[in-house]
Amino acid sequence: MNNIDPLSLWIVAGLILLISEMLTGGFFLIFIAIGCFAAALASTVGATIWIEALVCAVIAVVGVIALRKPIQARMMKTMKIEADLGKTFRASDAIDLHEKRSLSYQGVPWSAINVGLEPVLKGDHVTIVGMDGNVLLIRKET
Repeated sequence: MNNIDPLSLWIVAGLILLISEMLTGGFFLIFIAIGCFAAALASTVGATIWIEALVCAVIAVVGVIALRKPIQARMMKTMKIEADLGKTFRASDAIDLHEKRSLSYQGVPWSAINVGLEPVLKGDHVTIVGMDGNVLLIRKET
């Protein structure tokens, strides 16, 4: 049985994770992918598989802890959510005053907070009045 080249394994794993990240957008898999590429680099200098795995794990954990939130915040600022301000849609679930809940907006689940003066019932028309990071601020249409 042939031995699998660790360099190729790490590169293929990193590419698969990058593609998966593009499909999910959660900013977790990208750091594991970067860890895989770092492990591939370690492989080129003759590190053992255990050292390579440790390099991958450390890079992934440090990346998620130190960089995930700042990158997400920067990405959210660059998104053109302002274009959705004032848009009205039907609430897929009930939300009490100042409660945070997941709602479906344009077929995608979004976190939303009811900042209006009355509770939102399932099926009510709501308007997007603002954004707080990646959370929709909504109010019930009267």
